[in-house]
Amino acid sequence: MRLALLYLAPGPALEILTALRAAGHSVHAYREPQHLLRELGRETFDLLLIDESACESGLQRFVTRLFALAGDDTALIFINCHDNEHRLADALALGADDFIRSGVGSREIAARVDAVLRRRQPLRYQSSLDHPPYFFDLETRGCRFDGHEITLTDKEFELAVFLFQNLGRIFSRGHLLDAVWRGQHAQSTRTVDTHISRLRRKLQLTDTKGYRLASTYGSGYRLERFEPGHEKPTPAREQPTGAGTGECCQPLC
Repeated sequence: MRLALLYLAPGPALEILTALRAAGHSVHAYREPQHLLRELGRETFDLLLIDESACESGLQRFVTRLFALAGDDTALIFINCHDNEHRLADALALGADDFIRSGVGSREIAARVDAVLRRRQPLRYQSSLDHPPYFFDLETRGCRFDGHEITLTDKEFELAVFLFQNLGRIFSRGHLLDAVWRGQHAQSTRTVDTHISRLRRKLQLTDTKGYRLASTYGSGYRLERFEPGHEKPTPAREQPTGAGTGECCQPLC
């Protein structure tokens, strides 16, 4: 999964980063809240892992801003939390998935991240996907369309499965690169565009079969489901002023 980590103390953050990457996650780390907020204007993540100390000035406003940019389908966990019952209750009421208090080890944090993601995205842990007229067998890596076997390359199959597992969600090209090509940074976003074009053609993901693989201006791609003849265009995620020009994250290692 693709995660964003907002941290203040580099030492503990490096341990968390190492544990999450060992669990197979792609993690992007940020030192400053404003850098993360800028990045959320152009990138997408499955889960945000936020050091509570980074939002001392206004937790409620910060959480509201996070969800406005990232979307309600993005999971949110606060780490390094102090025993302030009112702050914890407020953030949970606003949509946070979990709070992890100070002193919890990196392995437990990684385990709780996995638990939240399993609850949030159960389709990713199934052995098959059935979205008529499409069927995907994740064990044999087979794809059927209208009852006929369709030949897909490995990456086409993984990209199609990822999109069908996340119907309606917008994904940046960088997110799709992380999810399907798993950190093979020699690949460019043009690789994503090429594979998207092939999937549209092979699976007829246009306007004829009830699914549309749409590009969203300034954001990326989204696989939409609709009733033919009743489709309504869905607006792309709104970008904040200056999106796409923010500083990159500060590396931990």
